[in-house]
Amino acid sequence: MKKIVIVAGDTSGDLYGGKLAEKIKKTPGHFQIYSFGGQVLAENSNQIIDLVSHSVCGLTEVIASLAKLKKLFNQAVASIEKIKPDLIILIDLPDFNLRLAKKINRKYPVFYYVSPQVWAWRKNRIKTIKKYTQKIIPIFRFEVDIYRQENTSTAYFGHPLLEIIGRQKKEKENKISFLPGSRKNEIKHHLKLLAETKKIIKQKMPDYNFEVLKPKRIDGRLYEKFFPEKEISLHSYQALSESKFVITASGTATIETAILEIPHLIIYKVNKLTWYIIKKMIKANFAGMLNILAAEKIVPEFLQKNANPENIAKTAISYLTDPQAYSLFQEKLKNAKQILGPDNGITEFAKHINHYLK
Repeated sequence: MKKIVIVAGDTSGDLYGGKLAEKIKKTPGHFQIYSFGGQVLAENSNQIIDLVSHSVCGLTEVIASLAKLKKLFNQAVASIEKIKPDLIILIDLPDFNLRLAKKINRKYPVFYYVSPQVWAWRKNRIKTIKKYTQKIIPIFRFEVDIYRQENTSTAYFGHPLLEIIGRQKKEKENKISFLPGSRKNEIKHHLKLLAETKKIIKQKMPDYNFEVLKPKRIDGRLYEKFFPEKEISLHSYQALSESKFVITASGTATIETAILEIPHLIIYKVNKLTWYIIKKMIKANFAGMLNILAAEKIVPEFLQKNANPENIAKTAISYLTDPQAYSLFQEKLKNAKQILGPDNGITEFAKHINHYLK
C-alpha cells in the first residue's frame, strides 16, 4: 500500500487537499493518506495535526506566532519520518512548506500543489522549489510558463474550484452576502467595516437582506459582536449562489464568487506595518486574482484607506440599482473565468498521482 502525506495550512488549501484525497481514494490503487491540514482533509485522510486551526495572516501576526509554528514544524517533520511516505503533496503555505521541503531534502518525493506566487513577490523562491521538489502543479495557467522558464518539472490541470463548485445555478434573492475572510485576525479587521457598510446600504435599499458567511471552524461569537445571529450562516456555495451581490475579503473567496458569476467587491485591511511591508514587497497591480489574470480591474477593489463604509456601500448600490451595469458585470465574470479551466483539474491530478506511484 502506497502512503501519501498532504500538508495544507489554510482553509482553501484544506479544501483542495481534502477533495484531492477523496479523488485519489477513488482511483484504482491502494493508498493510505495522512494529513496535516483541517476539517476537509481530516474527513478524507488520517489527520496527524490540525494545521488550519493555527493559521495566521499578516507579517506581524506570523512573527508573534513563531514559537508555536516552530513546534508544529518539528512535529510535522518527526511524523513524516515515522510514516516514510511514498509521496508528499505540499499545498500553498510557502513559508512553512518550503522549509519543510528543504528539511526533507528529497528523502521522499515532493509535489507542490498551488505553487507559491513567485510572480508577485520573492521570485528567488523558485530556486528552492526547483531544488527540493519533484514537480510543481500551479493552479493558474500563466504560472506554468514562469516555472518552465526555470526548467522545473511542471504540470497544469486547471483551478480546483471549478470542479469543486460545479454548477450552482440558483435563483438570486434580494440578498447581499459578506465574506470577511477565513482567518481570525483578518475577520476581526473586516467585521466592523462590513457592519457599517450594511447600515448604509440598508438605509438606501430596505428591501434587501444581509448574510455574513463564516467558515465552519470559526466560533460564531466572533461575528455576533457585529451582526445578529439570524444573519450569520455557514459558508456554502449554495448560500453564496443565492446572493444578488457579494462583498468579500481578498483571497480564495474572490475566485469562488467569480466562478458563480456573482457581481462583487473586494475589500482588505491589515495593520499599518503589515500593509507598509506588503506594498514594498508585492509587485502585482491588483489584489483580486481575477483582476490579475485579466490584467484589468473587472472587480472593484477597496484596500486599506480606501476600504471605508461609504466607498464600499456607494459602489455596491450603484450596481444593484443599475440593471445594465449589473448584467455587464456578470458577463465580464463569465468571460474571465474561462481563464481558470479546464474544469476537472482535481480528478486529472488524482489520476496523475496514481500513475506516478505505480
